[in-house]
Amino acid sequence: MCAAIPQAEASRISDALEEYRAKQSPAERGEPFNTPCLMCEVQGELVFADADRFIEDHEWFLLDYPARLDESEFALRETARSFEIDIDGSRITHHFLDESEQLALNVAVEGWTRENLVIWLDQQVREIDLDRSELLKWLGDLVENLTDQPGIDMVALMRCKFLLARKIRDKINAFRRQERERAYEQCLFAPEAKVAVSFNDTFIFKENMYWDQRRYRGRWKPRKHFLGADNVPTFDGADDGEEVRCAQVLDSLPQVKYWIRNVASHPASFWLPTVKGKFYPDFVALLKDGRNLVVEYKGAHIADSEDTREKRVIGRFWEKHSEGKALFIVAEKTVDGRDVRGQLQKKISG
Repeated sequence: MCAAIPQAEASRISDALEEYRAKQSPAERGEPFNTPCLMCEVQGELVFADADRFIEDHEWFLLDYPARLDESEFALRETARSFEIDIDGSRITHHFLDESEQLALNVAVEGWTRENLVIWLDQQVREIDLDRSELLKWLGDLVENLTDQPGIDMVALMRCKFLLARKIRDKINAFRRQERERAYEQCLFAPEAKVAVSFNDTFIFKENMYWDQRRYRGRWKPRKHFLGADNVPTFDGADDGEEVRCAQVLDSLPQVKYWIRNVASHPASFWLPTVKGKFYPDFVALLKDGRNLVVEYKGAHIADSEDTREKRVIGRFWEKHSEGKALFIVAEKTVDGRDVRGQLQKKISG
């Protein structure tokens, strides 16, 4: 069939097809764009490195923590005309309207016992990761420690039990955060941790992956965006802001084959684990030599924040375990006299 087409006509068809393909985005042409995942071993199984998974398999005990609220965390003070509850320095004051109300405040009600308060608190603060017998013991010790403090009796605790429950929930959540950090450190950074960057398990970028996102409609038209110039997800900040300028530099680098705007918190996006959850870098690029380049851009006001420092650590950790096949950088407006282009060029050149 093809041999029957005159040569001149075949040449025109071939040129038309080439022109059509040139107008397609890399995603439309079906070009591969995969970014490796960070994996680690949990209970003998290699899984996605994810703090949520780490804490699921991490055993911890509430009784390892002191069952105590000191005076700076929770305090009750009674004066001649008021009853004051102090939680973490925030004071809530109840003023007595008359003498009978003040007297009633100190009258015990049937059922207002230590045991009943503990059972009620258990119902308010219980979570699936807490053993009930352990929680009841811890709450009993906490209530006993509170009533041992001057000016705090069972009647007073029962009257402010909702505020007490809120404070206890906050306290236990703080313990959980400590355990989450411990599980994260053990699974990723402990000497015995088994970590890998997997090129078999990858994040796959593909056509229409961000169909549900708003599009960038600024004047600039990128040449190398994986989804095409008309399908770039919107940037954070202004259309001519620092993040857009970082993208423009990335688009202009000769070493870059194509790149993508990585949308935060999107189920299709690339992420790395942090203690609190997931970190979604701003840009992911495929270099012409086959390496991945992941770029997070930070303005000067947040470039040295605790959050950014954590992102630097996990990004460099991912890069280290990629065996030279992936690069990570936190780019800033200026670093050591280098602008964004200079920083990216230095990173790529090694």
